[in-house]
Amino acid sequence: MFAQLPRLELQALVAFVFAHNQPSLGLFAKNGFAEWGLLPGVAELDGQRRSLAILGRRFD
Repeated sequence: MFAQLPRLELQALVAFVFAHNQPSLGLFAKNGFAEWGLLPGVAELDGQRRSLAILGRRFD
């Protein structure tokens, strides 16, 4: 995917990940993504309010 970014003229990728999903957050961090924001309690999942972490990585 990263190799296709120049051809697609994309300079950044953004991901929304449930903030309690540590394995996914770790995978994104391992690939150079940083937390750009947080949407606290915006989703209900299995009867619980959940936050979404906004992750991003620039490719300038």
